[in-house]
Amino acid sequence: NEHKVSKVLARLIEMRNFGTIGLAGRPTTEELTDYLKKYSSANSRIRKPQFHVAVSCKGREMTESELLDFAHRYLKEMGYAEPGQPWLIYAHHDTDNTHLHIITSRVAPDGRKIAYSHERRRSQEVIDRILGTDRQKKIADDMDAARQYTFSSFAQFKAIMVSMGYEVYKKDENVFIKHGGKVQRQIPLAEVEQLFKSGYRERARWSILKKYRDVSGGKEELQKELKEKFGIDLVFFGRKDAPYGYMIVDHAHRTVINGARVLATEQ
Repeated sequence: NEHKVSKVLARLIEMRNFGTIGLAGRPTTEELTDYLKKYSSANSRIRKPQFHVAVSCKGREMTESELLDFAHRYLKEMGYAEPGQPWLIYAHHDTDNTHLHIITSRVAPDGRKIAYSHERRRSQEVIDRILGTDRQKKIADDMDAARQYTFSSFAQFKAIMVSMGYEVYKKDENVFIKHGGKVQRQIPLAEVEQLFKSGYRERARWSILKKYRDVSGGKEELQKELKEKFGIDLVFFGRKDAPYGYMIVDHAHRTVINGARVLATEQ
């Protein structure tokens, strides 16, 4: 975070409970780091005391001030806002989404370890509670939307759900749909297979892909261009250090096209 501040890609917008640090001028990276290390040493049993979370919204749908208010409520709900708890909040300006980064300690002011069990699941539940999101209704709506797409394999169905922000896997002839660290739906694989339809390959989509592939600086830039200009999601599969496949999820035409396995090599 401090490195990005030095590159004018971020700025420190809030610092709480750091004693006298910062009273005489902007604190240095070393001062902030040393203070957090000393504070966290009150509980030597915690091997990894740093708690770091990014809070982001889609585009600019929330202002920085609104997102900061959300961050305060999030910290309180997750147990990180007791009197004396130190934290740093940075605003980043290196993407198209308003987003903040929060750094604090897993050690409470009285030296005990802040509860962290099922942290990812609790985090999603807290987010839903703050935003007033009906998670089950949203999942049901997303599943209904996915059923309207043309797809002819489990991999293509998975690509649709991944483009919507879900994790999907199959086991023992069942399909598991996961979000926020929790399995939200379990359905028989046969139910998904009943939705298979004959797909099509639209030449225009391949031409668009090839054009932007040849001028993009990497797969992240290519994904961004296709999403913003054409409503197309590229969903990649596999490790970054190995050949991977990808799917083209065309939201405008509600269809999925199998991609070649050589996109990274061609780039």
